[in-house]
Amino acid sequence: MDKFKLVRSNFDKDNVVSYGNMFLIGNGHLGYRGTLEEFNKSEMVGLNVVGLYDRYKKLWRESINMPNPFKVILSNDSYLYSVLENKPIEHSQSLDLKHAVFSRHTEYEEIIIDSERFIPITKQNLLLFKYTITAKCDTKFHVSLGTDDDIYEINGPHFKSKKILHRGRKIEFRGKTNEQKNVSEVNQYYFNNQDFEYDNGMFDFDVELKQNETYEIICYSTILENENDEAQNYTLAQYKKIKDLHFKDLESRWDKAYIEIGGNDEVQFYSNYSIYHLLILGNENYETSIPARGVSGEVYKGAIFWDSEIFLVPFFTLTNPKIARSLLKYRINTLSGAMAKAREFGYDGAFYAWESQDTGLEACSKYNVTDPETGNPIRTYFNEKQIHICADIVYAFSNYVEITKDYSILEEGGLDVMIQVSKFFISYAKLVMGKYRFIDCIGPDEYHERVDDEAFTSYMAKFAINECIKHLDEGLQKESFKEFVDHLFVPLPNESKLIEQFRGYFKKEDVDVDTVRSRLVHENDYWGSKNGVATPTRVIKQADVIALLVLLNKEFDKETMKANFDFYYPYTEHGSSLSS
Repeated sequence: MDKFKLVRSNFDKDNVVSYGNMFLIGNGHLGYRGTLEEFNKSEMVGLNVVGLYDRYKKLWRESINMPNPFKVILSNDSYLYSVLENKPIEHSQSLDLKHAVFSRHTEYEEIIIDSERFIPITKQNLLLFKYTITAKCDTKFHVSLGTDDDIYEINGPHFKSKKILHRGRKIEFRGKTNEQKNVSEVNQYYFNNQDFEYDNGMFDFDVELKQNETYEIICYSTILENENDEAQNYTLAQYKKIKDLHFKDLESRWDKAYIEIGGNDEVQFYSNYSIYHLLILGNENYETSIPARGVSGEVYKGAIFWDSEIFLVPFFTLTNPKIARSLLKYRINTLSGAMAKAREFGYDGAFYAWESQDTGLEACSKYNVTDPETGNPIRTYFNEKQIHICADIVYAFSNYVEITKDYSILEEGGLDVMIQVSKFFISYAKLVMGKYRFIDCIGPDEYHERVDDEAFTSYMAKFAINECIKHLDEGLQKESFKEFVDHLFVPLPNESKLIEQFRGYFKKEDVDVDTVRSRLVHENDYWGSKNGVATPTRVIKQADVIALLVLLNKEFDKETMKANFDFYYPYTEHGSSLSS
């Protein structure tokens, strides 16, 4: 097997959504799903822009998809060359992991279609596309090529006004969002026909080829997020130069990130595939963070979670510190939003959003889950009680500074983040019998809401405040932080070396995951919340205590780690993709 290439043969409509995710390309700011040129919004074609958000009426605010610049439909008098309509003789699509290039190869009786697309890894707003048709016999066909502004959106429409302009072989989309943001997309097409018609974003023309002749289309697509920006004009000759530079830039990233695993090609491929998806998430030109679904689209509203700090910052700190720094700068830039959230809920300091977007204000609603039987929304407390997000952010700053020795990030606002997070934790805690305790919160295990003395939260908060203390000059603030930490309750390992996930957890019903699953009335029932099937049991969404032992591994011995792993593993349902 090729350890740097993902290939899937044949076409199955059932795989359209999963392949869109699987064959994703991106550069940390733009993401283009792994769809085919003949697809429509019903196949979830998506060109997503990270950091660009909009809200339509009272629906969820989310990141924006742009028009599809790479729409191509081929046909003749009696036949549509589309895998959606007619089964080809042969079809495959592939992803070159080493160079972040998506390709397709589709063969019909008369013609062969080959295409490739990529997003330059160090550019900001540019996509490139090449589409080639090869004649297997003398043939004639019709081409419809251009920009499809019938956009796939989850909670849209996000453009209250759209305008398509046409000049020569250039098509420009101009849109104004519901939040009054003007965004443009300029698409420059090269095709070898003088005689064509144009209508509503699409060029139409006929092509006649002799056997073995080829016909090539190239497109440069540029996204403009500011009204005064102008798209650069590109020549045909620049395609190869930009592609070569993209290859060089990406290979440089691979040199720092590659992990060699001997003796198992399959494991090596999966490692490469995982690293690929990390490499296309980072962009050195923006101080934005990485959403929960990366650059794949609008799911999770394009929002930033604790995932970025705990799972992504460490990778970039080791492989590309400039990107890691930009992720941390995002949290500095959104500190004011976190402080506004703290005030809203009656606390001091900074309470970072559970779902954070461009301003840092909370994007998470009170109702994130729906009852599959009744359709009624279910009240959740993610936005109010998942306070560990604040400590996770400080952990990322600490990890970055420890490895890079770049203390300037603290001077540029990182220390302010630590101070405001510490103030928040102190204001949230309750003094109970001489100990400060975190009462009424939620850990990463969201199946158990509003619990007390949650282990992950308590330990991580203690770590965060201690990190802040390390960088403070002597004074009253430092002394008050020390006094709090000295009297902060954290659940210590018991005689069996087990750390109770939260107060009362060990008294929960002792049943396994399969037993709890058998209690579901509907397969899509939510396991958590007040009436969830997992709530009265020990079954957990993801293993908080295991995560804690990994992150703060210097504080626990191997026996404690093993005891807790062996104990919590059978109860873990892995309801989150982060859990494994």
